Amino acid sequence: MDSNVVRAIVTAAVWLLIVVVLRALLNLAFDRYERRLAETDPTVAARRRTTYGFLLRMIVALVAIIGIWSVLSIFPATQEIARAFLGSAAVLAVIAGLALTTPLGNLGSGVLLAFTQPVKLGDRITVDGHTGIVDEISLSYTALTTDEGRRIFVPNTRMVSTTLVNRSVDDPRRLVTVDLPVRLGASLGDARTITMEAASRVPQGDELAIYVQVGDVTEKTAWLHVVAYAPFNADVSQVASEIREEAVAALASADLLPA
Repeated sequence: MDSNVVRAIVTAAVWLLIVVVLRALLNLAFDRYERRLAETDPTVAARRRTTYGFLLRMIVALVAIIGIWSVLSIFPATQEIARAFLGSAAVLAVIAGLALTTPLGNLGSGVLLAFTQPVKLGDRITVDGHTGIVDEISLSYTALTTDEGRRIFVPNTRMVSTTLVNRSVDDPRRLVTVDLPVRLGASLGDARTITMEAASRVPQGDELAIYVQVGDVTEKTAWLHVVAYAPFNADVSQVASEIREEAVAALASADLLPA
C-alpha cells in the first residue's frame, strides 16, 4: 500500500479520535460547571445551554475541517491545488462572496442567535406561521417541534431577519384547536354549553383555559370552534383528540350533530 495512503488513514484516525475526545471532554467540563453553579432559574440555565451547544458545534466543525485538511495535505496534488488557490488574488473575493451566501450567512446568524438569544432552547416561538418548541440551534438551522408534532427546520438567517414571537416570555401555554359540527337549526347556545362542559371533562381539563365560539355556517351545518390553552408540557394532539371525542359524544347524546 502507498505510504501516503497509510499516512492519510492514520492521520484521519488520529483526528477522528481528537474530535471524539474533545467533544466528550467539553461536555464533561460543561456538566461539571452546571452542577457547580446549581442554577435554580431554568431560564438562565437554558441560555447557557443554547450558547454552549452552538459553540460546541463550531469547535467540533473547526477541528474536523483542520483534520480533513491535514489528511488532504499529505497528497502532493492536493497541496499544489491548495497553494495555487490560497496564492491567487481571487481568494479575498471568493471569501467575501461566500460570506454573503446562505451557508456562511446561516453560520453568522447562528452566532447572533447563540449570543443575543432572542430565543433559547426550550422556548415556544412562532416564526413564519409555524409555532413550536426550539429543540436545537445548529450551525445552519434552528429546529422546532410544532404543536402538531411536526419537525420544522428554519434557516438561521430567517430567524434573525424576520419577525418572530417568543411565546415563552409572556404566555408559555400551548394552543389546542378543535372544530365540531352542529345541526343547523339546533340551539347554538346549548351546543356551546355542552361542548364547554365536555371539554372540561378530559384529563387535565381543570388546567385548560377553554373558549367555544361559533365559526363557519354552511347550508346544513354550523361549526363550533373550540380553543383551549394547555400547559406547556401538554401533548397538543392528544388533548385535541380527547376534547373531540368527549364533545362529539355529548353533542350526539343531545341530538345536536348533523344528520
